[in-house]
Parts: sequence; C-alpha cells; structure tokens
Amino acid sequence: MEEINFERLQKQIIEFLNGNKHMVLATCSDSHVTARTISVINNGLKILFQTDRDFVKYQQIKQNPNVALSYGNIQIEGKAQITCHPLENSFFKENYQRYHEDSFRNYSHLKDEAIIEVEPTLITFWKYDTDNKPFREYLMLEQKKAYREYYKKTI
Repeated sequence: MEEINFERLQKQIIEFLNGNKHMVLATCSDSHVTARTISVINNGLKILFQTDRDFVKYQQIKQNPNVALSYGNIQIEGKAQITCHPLENSFFKENYQRYHEDSFRNYSHLKDEAIIEVEPTLITFWKYDTDNKPFREYLMLEQKKAYREYYKKTI
C-alpha cells in the first residue's frame, strides 16, 4: 500500500457523493443480513436518509449500528445513528426535499419516520490508472489516512 493525500481523496469522495443520491444499504442483526436501495443526501462524508420505525432496516440498525453502503465503484463502512424526525432537522428537511421531492412529500411528515445518519469509518474507491490497471483507494477516517493499493491478480 502506498500512502496518498487524505484531503484530496476526501474531496473526491464528497464530490462523488454530491452527485449520487441513491445507494444500497446493508444492515445485519441476529445473523440476518438485508440490503436495499435507499434515497440519500450527504453532509460532507456523513450520509443521511429517512425510514419508518417499523421497517427492518430501522430495527436492525437499532440492534447493530454497523452498516455498509455502496454505489457504483464506492463502498462505505460506517456507524449508523438514529436521530430525530425528518421535519426536526433543517439541513435534512431542505436538502432531502430538494433531491427527493416525492419521498419528502409522501413520507417525511409521517409520525413514525426517523432520520438515520451514517458516519463513515472506511471508504473504498475502485479506480483505474492511465494504463487501465485497477486499484483501490482507502480513506480511513478514524486514522485520518489514505492509501492506494493496486489489484494484483494471478493467472
């Protein structure tokens, strides 16, 4: 692994998140893993979404806050936190409505809705260099380090 610039990779990832408002969320509790596409917004690297308190993802997060998110060539591991009702968070209300108008209109006012915030701990970004060689860049948030590792396959 080769160490790379943390701030540069962080900026690239935030730009990627700013342009992609749907992700697959994986959750797990009691050895039962589930995954589904969700509508998201982000505040920097923090990812926010809403869900109903009766849904499986909410119940699993309540039991086990370790989650994974993915979209395209990015994979995120993090800790989820259940916060408040969507209408009680002005950042969420303004931005979720902007990017997911129908979902906001249909669900955000329901009494059992809650915001989930995911604080990433590790982000892996698959890329290719100018010679089309695959590599992964790792943003390790707790350590504030970034690394690049080429994918080496043997035949």
